[in-house]
Amino acid sequence: MRTITLELVRHGPAHNQLLSPLTQYLALCENHPAVTLRLPLEHNQMLYRLSALAYRMGRASREFQLHDTARLLGELLARIPGLTADMNRRDSGPSDGDGGEDDGATHLRLVLSASELALLPFELALAPSGFPGAGQPMLLQSLRPVTLTRETRRVAEDQVVWPDRTQVLFVVASPPELPPPPAEAHLLALRRALEPWVGTRSVGHEKAGADLPNERLDRHLTVLADATLEDIEQACADGGYTHVHLLAHGGEYTEGYDTRFGLLLHDSANPTGPADRVSGERLATALRTSRRGASGQLARPAVVTLASCYSGNGGSVTGVGASIAHALHADGIPMVIASQFPLSFGGSVRMVETLYEGLLSGEDPRRLLIDLRRSLHTQFPDTHDWASITAYSSLPSSFDRQLADVQIQSAQRSINVALNLADEVMGRVERAGRRSESLAASAPRTASVTTVSANEMEVAMQRVRDSRGRLDRLQDRPAAQRVRIVALLASADKREAALEYETLKIKASQVSPTLLDERVWPLLERARMLYDEAFSLDPAGHWAVVQYLSLTLVLRHAGRPQPCGQAVEAQEHLGKLWALAEVQSLRDLSCDEHTRRAWALGNLIELYMLAPVTKEVLKMHTGQSLPQGHWSALALRYARDLARMARPGAFEVFSTRRQVMRYLDLYTELCPSGVLEETVKMAVEVAGVLPGQLPDDHQYNRRVL
Repeated sequence: MRTITLELVRHGPAHNQLLSPLTQYLALCENHPAVTLRLPLEHNQMLYRLSALAYRMGRASREFQLHDTARLLGELLARIPGLTADMNRRDSGPSDGDGGEDDGATHLRLVLSASELALLPFELALAPSGFPGAGQPMLLQSLRPVTLTRETRRVAEDQVVWPDRTQVLFVVASPPELPPPPAEAHLLALRRALEPWVGTRSVGHEKAGADLPNERLDRHLTVLADATLEDIEQACADGGYTHVHLLAHGGEYTEGYDTRFGLLLHDSANPTGPADRVSGERLATALRTSRRGASGQLARPAVVTLASCYSGNGGSVTGVGASIAHALHADGIPMVIASQFPLSFGGSVRMVETLYEGLLSGEDPRRLLIDLRRSLHTQFPDTHDWASITAYSSLPSSFDRQLADVQIQSAQRSINVALNLADEVMGRVERAGRRSESLAASAPRTASVTTVSANEMEVAMQRVRDSRGRLDRLQDRPAAQRVRIVALLASADKREAALEYETLKIKASQVSPTLLDERVWPLLERARMLYDEAFSLDPAGHWAVVQYLSLTLVLRHAGRPQPCGQAVEAQEHLGKLWALAEVQSLRDLSCDEHTRRAWALGNLIELYMLAPVTKEVLKMHTGQSLPQGHWSALALRYARDLARMARPGAFEVFSTRRQVMRYLDLYTELCPSGVLEETVKMAVEVAGVLPGQLPDDHQYNRRVL
């Protein structure tokens, strides 16, 4: 996305100036010469137009002012030759330093220092002659999409750090004299947006499809009902909220001789009495209060969304002050999204759905504004909600690089939650009937045996697919980031294959080869190739070699054809890859890093479990026949070492044991009888040594097998 900066300035202070054809403004657009502008209307004329746009007049008057104001603002922009030139410029190279090709979208940064100019609804402007989509609303035309944000000079851009985690504060206020806002619809939209990062259920929930568990949701979402300004201040002092969403009515109030718009909250002194009309400055002080226990640090949410009528309207301009959104942004909040006109209930819900689904995924908020306006224009034709949305933003020069990192972190968290859900479902599958009696008797259980429905399997699979798709869109990243992405994609494919197989087993005791070819084998084959790619991207990542070997052996012994040109290569080099992974893992056992040693032990356990089915290894390793139980003794030795050294709830133990259990379940059922006999016996012994425990949540993002 390319960026064009347009600044409108004049002499004198920001306040105490009325719109007038006599007032001169200086338009500065990028490196083009400055242009002098005059507005062709008086202040009262604009107030009349705004009154009609605020639905205070009849439909005919509103529609006339809607089109006439759009034309007037378009003509104003047409008087800036540099803006016209830049809007038509087509970039052929990377945009904004993010390494991606120019997608045709344009970000118009409108920097305003004069309060009276903030009254102008630039979001309505028609694209003038010479602009892409001339004659159409500038922010709705699709020839070269445009997003417009406002800003002030007071926010220190370089200090802005875009959050890579999510903690949302949802503030609801409904004083008695006002109709209740659509709080339930907004809450439902926020919960749906958060679901990919929270999970559908937790271990111990007995009912299928149980609602979001409170102990997980509370980590991401806090709700303040019947909120007062004091409640908001206390919440911001206690929690490091990254996003704040306020749902409340807006209303006028008088301050001296000035008319302002404020947020109507409950009065802390009289909660059931008249509303407390909170100015933007007071709200900014509450949101940016001092953090409790962190002396000198102020709370600073990255994004504040205001679902409130007039929250972007500045009122009169004769005194010091501005709109709520302007005041919040000027006080250091990087992005504030508000409404400059009354916003319909349906439009406010759609705003939450579009913005938060995208923001929590790490999507570019500027592109989200394009999507939001188009959606509002399509779904609510009887309103001009699309033009009501106004956004104040001040983003650092490193924003695109920050956003790329946030997208990866967000996708990783999402897929980890989905994989965790898949593990929960698989852990509750009844398998005793499909194991031999001896194995079933000796194999440990991680949870009580329960029945899992096909619907639960499908829910878990869909979550894995959705999260995988979110991560798959990030594969164009540099190799250092891509290796982690590829490994997670491979792990997701293995989980989905296991869930697909269990779904088929629920429907029929015997799964036909045709269904396996259609729904299970392709996923395992894709996972194998992804682990191979991960090793190519990071040759030091011998854990990827172990997973590649595991899937290669399963596919070979199950009779799956190897890709063209790889069958002979796999036969010749399988033993060498095994030896490479063993040597590197043994070297890691002597390093000082605790986690690295733990993963090395997990690698060695699986390598020795695979040794009996890797004939090339037996020949190359010693050149002579080994005593019976040699590999089993080594696997058990390192399993005991891992169990001793690992901390309670260590993810390394959980992940290693989960991989071991696959040999008792999915892999042994897919391979012909007896092929994995020695490996299965070792898996039973190793699983009995490693504790069957779920990992701590904060450790769940380390590595996924």
